[in-house]
Amino acid sequence: MNPAFIAVLFAIPSATALGAVEPRQDATNLSCIQACSRLARNTVYRTDFPGNGNLKVWDAKQQEVQSACRVQPTSTDDVADILSVVLDTSCNFAVKSGGHARYPDDSVSVGGVTIDLQKMRSTEISSDRKSVRLGAGHVLYSMFLDLERHNLTTVGGRAADVGIGGFVLGGGFSNLSPVYGLAKDNVFQYEIVLPNATVAIVNERTQPDLYFALRGGMNNFGIVTYFTMRAVEQGQIYSGEKTYKADQRIAITEQAYELTTRWKNDTVMSFYYGFGYDQKTDEYSISVTQTYSQPILDPPVFRKLNQIPSESSTTRVDWLTEFSKEVASATPPGGRNLFATVTYSPSAELDREIQDIMAEELQSVKKTPGLSPNLVIQPLYEGAIRAGKQRGGSAGGTDADGPLTVVLLTTLWNEVADDDAMATFVNRWVERSEAATRDAGKYHPWRYINYASKEQDPFSGYGEESLQRLRSIQARIDPNGVFSSTGLCRGYFKLR
Repeated sequence: MNPAFIAVLFAIPSATALGAVEPRQDATNLSCIQACSRLARNTVYRTDFPGNGNLKVWDAKQQEVQSACRVQPTSTDDVADILSVVLDTSCNFAVKSGGHARYPDDSVSVGGVTIDLQKMRSTEISSDRKSVRLGAGHVLYSMFLDLERHNLTTVGGRAADVGIGGFVLGGGFSNLSPVYGLAKDNVFQYEIVLPNATVAIVNERTQPDLYFALRGGMNNFGIVTYFTMRAVEQGQIYSGEKTYKADQRIAITEQAYELTTRWKNDTVMSFYYGFGYDQKTDEYSISVTQTYSQPILDPPVFRKLNQIPSESSTTRVDWLTEFSKEVASATPPGGRNLFATVTYSPSAELDREIQDIMAEELQSVKKTPGLSPNLVIQPLYEGAIRAGKQRGGSAGGTDADGPLTVVLLTTLWNEVADDDAMATFVNRWVERSEAATRDAGKYHPWRYINYASKEQDPFSGYGEESLQRLRSIQARIDPNGVFSSTGLCRGYFKLR
């Protein structure tokens, strides 16, 4: 073995900030050297070591992590072979789809093997155009681009650079959610490499329990390599963002409440809005992204909203790929990021109170280099809640008497020295915001797992029955705890 390779591996830095795993011991590093050496002998797929090479991921905390090696499979059989090797050597690993996660070991392994699915981006449309089989290495942009060539889409997300693996396994908010639910509710079949490195085809008939668990259970059950999802006829759509001065906040929050409640049956419509802070101007602003899944300018549902004077607008009729690039450009790669979330019954007053909490807590970190906090507020539509109960229900489903409001806090900054202060800011916002929802009698325990911080527990919000069912399924599927908090694949949220 190349002595320089061994020297580099033992120089791998450990990641300890913001929920990273503990540094690996030398014995574990040796096991990963052995794993990478074996993987590098395989000429079917590519192995890079040390692991990062030219790898680019969204968050700087993950970009700073060094893996022992990175391997790029091109098929399910490749993934099964790779998993066999890491199991045999007891090497830790992570699985990357798009690399849009925020913590080390989520999609870039700390000192272990990073299984990078980026070469698995096939798109196979069924003969009846009702479903599409998608490789788990797709990002939303590549998926949308392939489907647009056929005037089709699926229940995908908004930001071009998000990988479909984590997006779908965690839930998946979409412009089509008012009709079809979240992305997880529109997966007909999974192809998965199980924790024992065998391959399974999972749908509601073959393995109904595992099918239930994969719809919101994240990466606790193996490595999904292909998703067969609903295909939807789709041409160009109306969408875009309008920005407003902060003095329009009351008008915007009232319109958001109207769109969430009064207009809830217009399932062609979707929207979300943001409340953000600009460090350069020391001012707050409001933005609204409106979408109508038909090529109709100024649709009636948004007419009152569009009468509010705006500062800028990108609203137009265009392809979804172009809108996804626009959304991604608002949060470019390279910074340090934290997310957190709260959920409650719709209320314009509560929206404003939660915005005020962010502004108050921000005072202690306002001078943090590169600071860019934003609240993204959107509905979980009644139609989406109903769709989640189809095909035996799903792990990430929720019960509610009406639509819910889901708030995402995004926080961006530059320097590692500010990690602890930013984590404190995020945790304080969660604590005070949840207290405000309880005081208002509008608290809901469901937390969208793709928006949650590591300090939150999204699985508990699924309900005790679902949580216990998930743990039982995982214990049966993964008796050795490979995909557990003490196992070889520790990233994301773990059931045990």
